Amino acid sequence: MNLIVDQGNTATKLALFDEGGNLQLKEIIAKKETEFIDQWILEYAKGAKRVLVSSVTNDQINIPISRRIDLDTATPLPIGNAYETPETLGKDRLANAVAIWTKNPEKHSLCIDIGTCIKYDLVNNKGVYLGGNISPGMNMRYAALESFTDQLSLIASEEFVFGFGTTTKTSILNGVQHAIFHEINGFIERYQEQFGELTIFMTGGDLKYFDKGNKNPIFADSDLTIFGLNEILKYNVEY
Repeated sequence: MNLIVDQGNTATKLALFDEGGNLQLKEIIAKKETEFIDQWILEYAKGAKRVLVSSVTNDQINIPISRRIDLDTATPLPIGNAYETPETLGKDRLANAVAIWTKNPEKHSLCIDIGTCIKYDLVNNKGVYLGGNISPGMNMRYAALESFTDQLSLIASEEFVFGFGTTTKTSILNGVQHAIFHEINGFIERYQEQFGELTIFMTGGDLKYFDKGNKNPIFADSDLTIFGLNEILKYNVEY
């Protein structure tokens, strides 16, 4: 078994993969629940032979496995990396790039990760990560409307039929979520013009709001990032 620890700013994702690369168990735990995180690792790490830790925090986790890899800019990768500032590249973006190349080798691919930020990442048909775009995520946009105005309230995202608003709440819902929808399709069209045939993957915490109704076929996968991290771990075991 492989243990994947993905420490984010708000939550830690923990996952176990078997030797064939199949996801066997996954848990998402709030960052502040450090005791629960430690308990989970102690319970399930017993069957793991190796671990990869991807972290954007300074939190320390006790992992009773000797074969540990901490993902950083020196970690060997199964893809090329053409990013000009690799030291600033988010580890989730890198993992997504590895994942879409593994799932779709020798073809141009685009990953759209819809979470705190919306990240667009491109891998070409030669297995080289090219870069992409970052824009504010859905909740960040809602928070900005509330923070930078006097009379607009903070609302929660919800699923709805796109159209136009007839109340302030539905106007904000349409303005934010419909704008993201058009942004996604606009970037897809732009990259299709540049690369031709393009396979599109989508992941992230807000995936459910945008994985339907697109003009193009989408491969939706909420486990794409941890899958990519496991592929990096596998590559380093074989490297």
